[in-house]
Amino acid sequence: MGKENIIPILQEAKSLCEKNGMEVWLPSDLEEFNLPELLGVPTKQVLPRPEIFKHLDMAFSFGGDGTLIHLARQIYEYDVPICGINLGELGFLNQIELVDMEDRIKKIANGEYRVENRIHLAAEIRTPHGVKKLTPVINEVVITHEKPGRMARINLSINEGYTQMYPADGLIVACSTGSTGYNLSAGGPIMAPDNHSIIVTPVAPHLLQSVSLVLKESARIDLTMPQRQEKLHICIDGTFDYQFSNEDSLHIEASALYSRYVRFYDVKFFATLFRKLSARRDELL
Repeated sequence: MGKENIIPILQEAKSLCEKNGMEVWLPSDLEEFNLPELLGVPTKQVLPRPEIFKHLDMAFSFGGDGTLIHLARQIYEYDVPICGINLGELGFLNQIELVDMEDRIKKIANGEYRVENRIHLAAEIRTPHGVKKLTPVINEVVITHEKPGRMARINLSINEGYTQMYPADGLIVACSTGSTGYNLSAGGPIMAPDNHSIIVTPVAPHLLQSVSLVLKESARIDLTMPQRQEKLHICIDGTFDYQFSNEDSLHIEASALYSRYVRFYDVKFFATLFRKLSARRDELL
C-alpha cells in the first residue's frame, strides 16, 4: 500500500472487474487502510489470509515483482493463479501495465489467457539434531560467507554425488523465475518461464569456475563447506536470512507444487524482457 496513487488505481480495477462480471474479494489485513470501505467491498468478501485464498479463482497483485513474489509465496499451495499489475520499474513477472488494464481485465473475463506453471524451490538445513525447513524459494537461494566481502568455500553435490568446491563470493541456486534476477547479474543464463530447470551460478569465483550449471527439475542439490569454513550465510529471495555451519548441509530441490501465473497470448516473454531491459538501460545512460 506504499505506492503513490494506489487507491484510485484499485478503485478503477474494482470497477473494471465488476463491469466484466467478476466479484472482488479483499484480505482483511487491508482493513487498517480502510480499503474495504473505500472500494465498497461487502464484509462477507473480506477474509483473512490464507482463508481468503480458498475462495478465489484468480489473485491480482498491484506493485512490482517483489509484491508478486510475496503473494506467490503465500498462495501457491492453493492452486490460485496470480495476475500482476505493474506499478514498479521493470516488472518482468507482471503481465498488465496500467495503460492496458481495461483491455486485459476484459480479456480475463472472456477467458482469453492461459495459466503458466513455474517451478519454485524447497530448501532445508539438515543438522545433526534434525531438519529445519526454510521459506519457499520463488526466485533464488544465495549462499555467501557469513561476513560480507570474504571468500566463501562451498561444496556442491548433485544427486548425492560430489561435484566440486567453489571458492567464490557466493553461489546462486535459481529457478526460471529467478533467472532474470541475481543470476542474470552474475552472468547466468536466462530461462524461459516454462523451462523447469534449476540453475547453479557462482558469484565472482576464484580460478576458472565461472560456468553456470543447468540441471533437471528432478535434481537434488546439497551444499556443505570444508571444516576450515565455520559458517555460511543463506539468503532467500533477497529477504529471508539464515545461517548454517560446517556440521550441517543445505538441501535444495524443486517443490512438488507449482506457482501459477496468468499469461496473455500476445505477450511474448523474451520480447518483453529485452524491451524492458533496454528501456532500463536507456534510463541509466
